[in-house]
Order: sequence, then structure tokens, then C-alpha cells
Amino acid sequence: MKDLKDILAHPYNQKDWTDFLTQLFHEKDSSSDEGILSAPQRIAISHDKVKEAYELGSYLTSDERLIGIYQVNISEDMLLYRNKVGLRKLMANIYKYNVDGVLVAFVQEKKWRLSFISEFVKEIDPQGKMIKQITDEKRFTYLLGEGEKTKTATDRLKKLVGKPLSLQDFFEVFSVEMLSKDFFREYKEIYEEFVAEIFKEEHNQALFKGNDKAVRDFVKRMMGRIVFLYFIQKKGWLAVPKGKNWGEGNHNYLYHLYQETPKEDWPYFYEKRLVPLFFDTLTNKDSESEANPLRFPYLNGGLFDKSQDENFDSIVLPYETFSRLFDTFDKYNFTVYEDSPNEHTVAVDPEMLGHIFENLLEDNKDKGAFYTPKEIVHYMCKESLKTFLLSKITFDDPSEKIKDVITKIIEHQPLNEDEEKYIREKEHIITTSVENVKICDPAIGSGAFPMGLLQEIYYLKITLQQLGIIPEQNDAQIKKHIIEQTIYGVDIDSGAVDIARLRFWLSLVVDEPKPQPLPNLDFKIMQGNSLLESYQGVDLSHIGKEEEIIVDDLIDFGDEYKSIQRLTFFSDAKEKIQQLIKNYFTSTEDKTLKRKEINDLIEGKIHYKIIFEKRQVKYKVDLFEKKFDITSEEDLAEKLQKGTLTSKGKEYKAYMADKKRLLELDLIENELISFQTKIERPYFLWHTYFKDVFDKGGFDIVIGNPPYVSTKGVSEDIKSFLEADFGFADDLYNHFFFKGNEILKDKGVLTFITPKTFWTTQTKRNLRDLLLSQHLEYIFDTANPFESAMVDTCITSFSKVASKNEKVVFLDGSKDLQAPLRYEVAQSIFIDTQNSVIFKPTEYNMKIHSLYGKKVKELYEQWWDKISTSKNITKYSQELESYRKSLKPGDITLLGCLTEGGVGLQTGNNGKYIAVRKSTKWARNILESRPKKLLEVVKRYKTDLKITNEEVAKTYLATLSEIEITTLFDGLKEKFGRDIFGQGYIYRLIEDDEVADVETLTQEEKDNGIDPSKKFYVPYDKGDKDGNRWYLETPFAIAWNKENVGFLKSNSGKKGEGMPVVRNPQYYFREGFCWTDVNSTYLKSRLKKNGVFDVLSMSLFTLLPSLPDWYYVCLINSRLISLYVDNFINNTSHFQINDARQLPIIIPDKITLEKFEKFFKQAVQIKKEQSNEIALDNIQQEIDVLVNELYTI
Repeated sequence: MKDLKDILAHPYNQKDWTDFLTQLFHEKDSSSDEGILSAPQRIAISHDKVKEAYELGSYLTSDERLIGIYQVNISEDMLLYRNKVGLRKLMANIYKYNVDGVLVAFVQEKKWRLSFISEFVKEIDPQGKMIKQITDEKRFTYLLGEGEKTKTATDRLKKLVGKPLSLQDFFEVFSVEMLSKDFFREYKEIYEEFVAEIFKEEHNQALFKGNDKAVRDFVKRMMGRIVFLYFIQKKGWLAVPKGKNWGEGNHNYLYHLYQETPKEDWPYFYEKRLVPLFFDTLTNKDSESEANPLRFPYLNGGLFDKSQDENFDSIVLPYETFSRLFDTFDKYNFTVYEDSPNEHTVAVDPEMLGHIFENLLEDNKDKGAFYTPKEIVHYMCKESLKTFLLSKITFDDPSEKIKDVITKIIEHQPLNEDEEKYIREKEHIITTSVENVKICDPAIGSGAFPMGLLQEIYYLKITLQQLGIIPEQNDAQIKKHIIEQTIYGVDIDSGAVDIARLRFWLSLVVDEPKPQPLPNLDFKIMQGNSLLESYQGVDLSHIGKEEEIIVDDLIDFGDEYKSIQRLTFFSDAKEKIQQLIKNYFTSTEDKTLKRKEINDLIEGKIHYKIIFEKRQVKYKVDLFEKKFDITSEEDLAEKLQKGTLTSKGKEYKAYMADKKRLLELDLIENELISFQTKIERPYFLWHTYFKDVFDKGGFDIVIGNPPYVSTKGVSEDIKSFLEADFGFADDLYNHFFFKGNEILKDKGVLTFITPKTFWTTQTKRNLRDLLLSQHLEYIFDTANPFESAMVDTCITSFSKVASKNEKVVFLDGSKDLQAPLRYEVAQSIFIDTQNSVIFKPTEYNMKIHSLYGKKVKELYEQWWDKISTSKNITKYSQELESYRKSLKPGDITLLGCLTEGGVGLQTGNNGKYIAVRKSTKWARNILESRPKKLLEVVKRYKTDLKITNEEVAKTYLATLSEIEITTLFDGLKEKFGRDIFGQGYIYRLIEDDEVADVETLTQEEKDNGIDPSKKFYVPYDKGDKDGNRWYLETPFAIAWNKENVGFLKSNSGKKGEGMPVVRNPQYYFREGFCWTDVNSTYLKSRLKKNGVFDVLSMSLFTLLPSLPDWYYVCLINSRLISLYVDNFINNTSHFQINDARQLPIIIPDKITLEKFEKFFKQAVQIKKEQSNEIALDNIQQEIDVLVNELYTI
């Protein structure tokens, strides 16, 4: 039998292939119907694209799943990747019986594709019975035959020989994910190696001036160009010999280029081989001349634009690293086809590259950027396009029939006669809409969503062509037209923009029969900060508007100097910028000059904009100086000294602010002009670059995966700019919703995948108000589909149409993303909850909503402003007291109406103040960690201590008393810094009898500290990482001596390292209840003993004598309240003080309260004795039943 590698690397041979299959699946058992047939059976089939088809056999896997094995010889002009409907019909005619999977060889001249197609999966039900569940057809394919790389297929298939095979084995053989991870791992290692090597050479360091990001960007561009050329050489377009056609070039040109480099040129491979190829050959039209001995394509398009790398020609890179790169790339097959979620080619494709490149972008996780899985991209793109088309076809809610027809043409499904007739009736609307749709991703990343929509629109146009509705065009023409007319994108990272452009260029290359100049995407997919169309307070949105702008500016410096200044700003550029941008898309000559012409015009507009603002400000300055007769700085100083002017006056302050602004505007103008020639800009000129879109109202589809950056990850400057532009500063994805809505056309559709924290959190009430004011199309709970994001997400889609309380579809994919649970509810149910929260409309949640939704909302609207802070509770104490007295058993109220309290002390230096009692388990942790911490400090800093290892440190500490250890650690912190042992590290240990009896303390001692001659440690509730419920005797104590308390109070809120914040001291030394702020499944509440509590031990104290603190502990620890919080108050893992204040509390009758007291006491006793946890579970069940009865659930 031939070697498998030879079989796969050559044109298909039926005998060779069936010989291997016989070896793989063993000889046919005479008692079985399964096995490889000794004589393949021809299948009678009538199909214009099929020459012949054969059944080669079948195989029953070890888990009893039947695999059909076939061969299909197809015509040379059948493109499998674009003929999905035809392929389904074809395979339906070939299957002789129901199968769980199909192994089929599609043979096409010298190439063949080995595909594994799975349509069904069998599952075991809970009773152990075999059941069959139909799934979407998925096809996994290897590209084989002449000129293809077959190492992956060979290695994987060989591993199967000689062992029983399960269905999972087939999936693993055809696993794209495994190949993707292998390729990414090797790619990243080579990338890091290049980066490291650049910094080894002094010559290289001088070129990059020590700029690490510039080095990484250069390596990404270089490797990206090489990868692109691997796809190009796959098409046979490199080094085409004279007299040969495009496609007959050297399929291993790059590998040969490096192999044939003379040894003396090895260090200069980049300079002497790649630079001429990248920036001369591929950007020269003469390279395509048939007079050349070897022809190369003229690529244009910016990928091989040298402007970013013109200073790096002489870089020295090791030949060995290039050797590893080419050896690695040469192992893999490359395909230019971007597959759909149900189509998987086991090869390196552009979509995989997008994933790889996006993972290489600097600090992507810090930027909140995560790669969106293909299935989610496909779903969002398909649904957005469907919503867009339906909005054009129907004015009201479309019928299910119309939805089905549009779904079919988008999903490339066959139409019946009536459906085809309907499409023909609507063909003008459909074709016009598809031709003119404008799509934008404002955080484009690697381009996944615009690429997804490009593919969806492309296949839709293919379907319309097949129906004869639109004229025939070749695939490249279709895609180029879509890119030019439809696709727009922006990203703050220039590296991401490079990646996205690369994928679009590859999408065109795949379909070109011969090389064509690539379009210029410089003004289609652009770098910029999508959220800001302003800079340093200068509004830049107007510079793209060509109409005359007239501003009436009222200047008021008293009646005598009151004036209306009419300022006129008129741009004479008219439509010139837009026309230049449009022409630039297909330009192949003088691109640098054309870019400069566009930038010069924009510079002019910016210049006029600054002049316009300067005139406004200067006018106000001049009016003030005229009014007060100020002729110089000395004159101003004299008037201030004499009292003619006061520095505290409103007019003077405005005057000084205007003078400062004039100076700033000069600097801002220079910076804005300089940005025009830089790669990255901290703003984006939406209305200038995409003026053609905004002239028609905005984008039809805004889609994407905005960055998940929290407010903490945003600089103070950016926060202030966001405040100025949006009126608030919050997590960036919140701003992207508002920006997306702003750039969206009326009736357009916006679809984002974001964290679902906006469902409930109070800081995102503004976002919920925005969404609920629009027509929500659907919300899809996707749980966490990302590899690296630590947050649950959802897809949100709305049409920019005022809500009329339509039905909204809610999809719950948290358990199964492929088969989500579906709910349809009125949009108003979300408005009819406190804080307009969005919740999963399960049967259980809908029951809670029907019972308490409106009641709690009314309570929230009545009382929230009076209970949202401790200060407000004190301010409205009399009104709240009167309200509490009116409550009777059965009434419902908010916890914030029944309690007072808040967060506690933040010491700023736990090591200085906090100790742990030796009798607790926490003490053991400190004893074990202190030697390690001490050793680390001795190694890092110059100290007098002679400690060489951890054992020496341990021995040394054992010779010291606890007071001496404390003095040692305090001294080291004082000398070298607060956090040298780690932020918040506690190292003090005390005996139990060192803790004061809190009950005997005077009010003076509680307020101002204890005399150091007495026991001055008091219990300190510092939160609870273990999540104890019911009861916990805190292991912590705080040194509450006069000196410490005096420092804490006198320095509270001051800036600087180690500065404390003393919050709510009026609640210290009171018994109440608290909870763990980070929760997993259920909330964890317990009583808080008398003492001091910190910021993590949020504590409340009952104000209703008839309701003890333990009653609230029972409710909070119940399953019902945990579910209520997760669905109606805060769906994050945190439970904060203002979440607790929103809890709905029912006033119990005396009998019910006694039942709660009985169970609570039992739970506390078990916790104190650390005994029967099973009994504690039983008590939990009893309390859950009691709470459900109380709330009638």
C-alpha cells in the first residue's frame, strides 16, 4: 500500500484511498453490513455538477454511531464554498440511509477535498436510553492533492490506524481548533523571537529609538505581509514564468527565496530580499509585464505601503528566525476562504489570522478587547441583516411568513413557488436596500463583524443572482462593490486597523482569477477614538458639515457691554474632500500626494475651526478689557490691588479662564494639525470622513463588540472628555451604545455583544433608559463564550424606532448557546420594575414580577432618594420613622426604609493598625507567610539583616517576641514603603486576652481611642473571604488607641499613600448585620458583633424594634432573595450597600417571626460548634420554605 502522505499529496486515486480506508477501518466483517466495500458501488444521481458518485462503505463507531463513506467526482466549475444549498441537495441524494456522519472525498481534477459531515448526534438520556438529536449540518474539510500541504491530515489520520474509533475521534481528526492553537502558539513564539532579537542589536535599537511598541508593530506588519504572500503564492501568483498564466507561478516561492539566499546575506535577508519584494516588486505595475522572465502581481492597497517602515530597511534580523518562520509556515496549508460557523476547512484561513493577530495586539485584555467566536459573529450579522431588510419591506411588524421568506434568502435555503413569487414582487426594494446599506463597526478590532456582513451580503447577492433578480457579476466584483459602498469601521488601535484591512484584501484575492490592484482602504477602515469627535474641548463634528454655520453668541458684561456677536463660519471645500476620498478607493497612482491633499483640506478646516473659536474667546476678552479699561498686565494688577476689580468676582474669573483658553487654543491647533500626519489620533472625524453616510441620515447597521474597559481603566483626561461629550463617564461599552445610537440612522439597527452588567447596575440606568425607549429586537444571554474574558455577556439588538411596547424576544443561551430557550414578553415589563432593570423572563421571574414588580417600583420611586445614602437617611429620619410606625404585618417595604448604616473604615495601612488573634486559623497563614515576606524584602532592599533563605528567616523570627516582630516590620515599611510586603498585608499577631471588653468602653474611648496603658485592641470586622453565613467571630482586631484614632480621624480623606477614609463612625461599636460583598451562588449574611467594621464589611442596623437584625439575615440568606438580587437588583458577583437597601422586605406576624428566630438560633449554634453541616443544610431548606410562604411564591 502507498504511503499515506503520497496518497494525500497527489491527485485522488480511488484504489489507493480505499486501501488506506481498509487499513484504517479494518477488514470487513462478513457478519456485519459495515466496512469498506471490495468494489465501490456507483450511485445513480442526476446533477449537472456531479460526474459520478460512489459509496465506498460504512463504519460503526465504538459508541454505535454510523459513518457513511463516499466519493463524489464534481465538475471543475463547481465552487463548493459558494454553493451551500446545492451541496445540501447533492448530499441528500447520496445518503442511502440515516447516518451520524459522512466521510466523503470531493474529487475535482488534481485537487480533492476530504470532508467529514456531521448531521446528527446521539445522546444518552438520564435513564440511560440512547436518543438522537438532529443538529445543523457541519462540514469539516482538508484540502488535498497536488500542491497542497498535507502534514496535518497525514499525522492525524495515521494516529487512528489500529484502534477502535469513536465519533469524537473523527471530530478530533478534523479539528480546526487544535490546528488554530498549534499555529498560534508557533506564530507567537516566532513573533516574540523577532522582537527579542531586534533589541539585541545596537544598530536596531538606534533605528527604533528604544520604542518597544514601534518594534512590535513593525514585526506584526512584517509577519502579516509574509502571511499575506503565503495566501498569494497559494494562488500561484508569485514568480510566474514567462509564457505561463497567472496561477502557474511558484507555489513555494517564499521558501525558495530564503533557501537560496547566500550565506553572506543571511543577516540582511530583510533588507536584501524582503524589502525589494514588499516595496518595489509588489508596488510596481511593471512587475506584471509579460516581458519579464518572472511576473509578480501589482497589489497596491496600502498593505505594502512603505510610509510606516521607510526608516527600517537596514534592520538586522537573524536568518535562523526566518528559517524557523518559513519551516513553520511550510508545514501548514493556507486557504483564502473564510468559513461560516458550519463550514470548517482544516487550514490556516483569514478568520483564523484575525484571531491570531488580535491576540497579539498589545494589552488587548487591558483594553477590554476580546475576540468574538465565529458562531456569535454569524448570528449577529445574519439577524442584523434580516432586521434591516424587514424594516425596508414592511412598515409595521412583519408577519411570520415574511420573516421566514427573508430568513430563507439570507440563509441560502431553497424557496417554494409562493416564496419565490413574493421575493420577485419585492425585488426592487430588496435590491435597492442591499445596494445602499451602510454598515459600521465603531470598534472594528480584527474586522470580524464587517467581514461577517460582507459574507452575508455576498451570499445574499449570489442567491438573488441565482433567482435571476440581479445581473451576474463575478465574486470579486460583488465583494469589491460591497466593501466600497457598504463597509465602514474605526478602531483606536492602528494594529487592529491593519489586521482588518488585511482580511478584506484577502477576501478579494480569493475570488480574483488574476491579480487586480487592491483597493485603498485608508478612508474606509480607519484609526481613531470612536467615542470622541472633539479634542481638548474643541468640537470637531462641525468641520465636516459643508453648509454655512451662523452662531449667535450673547456676551454679557453688564447692560452697557451686552452684545450679540454674529460669527459666520463658511467652508469653501464643499464636496471636495468627499470626492477625493471616493476617488482614492481605487487610486493606483500618486497615493501619497492624494492622501496629502485630503489631509491638507482637513487641516484647513481645523485651522478655520480654531480661528472661529479664537474669535469668540478673544471677543469676550476684549469686551472685559474695554469695560474695565485694562491696557496691560500691570494695569490689571493695579486694579486688583486697588479693589477696582476683585479676583473673586464672576466676571474676573471668566476673563482669566478665557485668557487661559486663548493660550491653550494655540497649542491645541498645533497638536490637531500634527495628528493629520500621525498613525494614531485620539479622536475621530465621523462627519468629515464618512460625510456621505451622514448626509443620508447615518448608518443602517451598527454592529460590534465594544471594549469592556471599566471606569477604573480610563485615564482622568479621557473621563473628563467623556463627561464633556456624553454628560457622564462610565464603562466604555456604555458610551459605545450612545455613540452607536448617535451615528445610527432612524429605523436603523444596532447590535452589540457586551457585558450584561447593564441589566441591573444603577450606574447604567441611563443605558437601560436608552434601550427601553427604542424598539428592542432581542436580548440574547450568551453567558461567557469568550476564551479569556472574565465576564458574562449578552447580545442586544434594537431598531432606532420609538418603542410602542412591542414584544421583545429574550433568548437564554446560558446553558446551550446553540439551542437557547426562547421567551417573548412585552417590553414594558422591564420598565415596570424598580430602576427599570432587565431580567430573564423565566416562569419563576415572571411570577415574582407579577407579585412585586409594580409594588417595589412604587416604593423605589417614593423612597429611594431618601434612603440611598446614610446622610439622606439621617436627613429624612422623622419622615422615615413615621412611615415605619405605619407598617403592619403583611406590608412590603424596602430594607433601606427599615435600617441605617453603610460602609466602614478604610485604614489605608492595614499592617499598621490591624492584628489577627493567635487562636484563629488566620494566624497560621501569617506565621507561614512572614518568613517569605521578610526574605523578599531583604533581597530587594538594602537592610542590615543577614537573611539568605526562608529557613534562616524563620529561625530569626522565632527568636523575636510578637512586639519585636511588629516593630521590625513597621520599621521596614516606614523606611522602604507601605506596600513592600504586599498591599494590605497583615503581620501582627495578638493573644485573645489583649482584646478589650467592648461592653465596658466609655463613649469617649469609642469616639477618640483608648489609653495605651489599657487593652486597646477591639474587634474589627474586615469582611469575610470564606463567606461565612449566620455567625462568625471575627479573627481581626484593630489597635484603637488614642494616637491611631486621632491620626485616622484628622487625616480622613486626605490624598497620599497611607491616608485613611473614616466612613460612618456613628455606627461603630453597634451590633447589626453584614454580608460578604463577593458572592457565588447565594448571598452570605451574618450578625455583626459589637466593634469597628471596615469598607468591605458593609453593615446595617435595624431601626424597627419589632424586627431584629437576625430576621434580615434569614431573608438575605434565603434562596428567594439571592435569586431576586441576581435578577432584579445586581446580576454581577458583587452585593453592595445600595443593593441591600433595595431589597423588598415583608413585615412578618409574630408567629412567623418566632419560626425564623428558632431556625436562626439553631444555625448560629451549629456555626459556633462547627458541627453538623448537613443539619445546617436542613435548616437552610426550612428557611427557604418559610420565606417562600411569606412571599407567597
